[in-house]
Amino acid sequence: MSSLLMSTAVVSEGPSHLLGADSGVLHHINEPDVNMGLWQRKPLEDVVREVSRLRATDLPDVRCRTSAATFDRDIRSLMAGQGLGPQSFRAWLADLRQLSELFFGVCAGPHATARLETTVADGCRRFHVDRTRLRLLCTYRGAGTEWLTEDQVDRDAQVSGAPNERIVRFGEPSRFEPFWVGILKGDAYTGNVGRGLVHRSPSIEGSGQIRLLFCLDF
Repeated sequence: MSSLLMSTAVVSEGPSHLLGADSGVLHHINEPDVNMGLWQRKPLEDVVREVSRLRATDLPDVRCRTSAATFDRDIRSLMAGQGLGPQSFRAWLADLRQLSELFFGVCAGPHATARLETTVADGCRRFHVDRTRLRLLCTYRGAGTEWLTEDQVDRDAQVSGAPNERIVRFGEPSRFEPFWVGILKGDAYTGNVGRGLVHRSPSIEGSGQIRLLFCLDF
């Protein structure tokens, strides 16, 4: 059975979203009517243990350009620049490498921008669309990215700069769980203007939790 058949498709008027327990769901992101593939995987115990050591100040939104060939070296360099010894994060580094291999296999581009962030603050609280072609997101600790189905979105309100109360037509947003991996199609993807996934950062400020985010942009 293919990963598509094992997936749940959230379909509405406009782009659809594919959710599944297999990483193969991510490979459908290049289909014209799909603007998110979401791999609903379980947490990895060794990685949970390693990332639980991180403090909110350890990775203050550090970024670098990377490629499939240089990813390991680039991520290790980012961590070393923050005083983090790679030997303490072997399982996490192996998982990051796996996600990068998936992403480069999907985007078929030579380079991407990698980002690691630990934070106790809110990120972008307004529902928005990325100005990228494709973005991979995985939250390893804390609350995950919130997103809207196409039926929930008032696209005109979103584009005009209206507040969230006008953008969300009904209901509550869905949310990534820790370790879930999403690849989101943005407005810069060819032929996808006005159809990118509408999403936002979760509200965590004052909650005491640390959010650890990994992102790859193409």
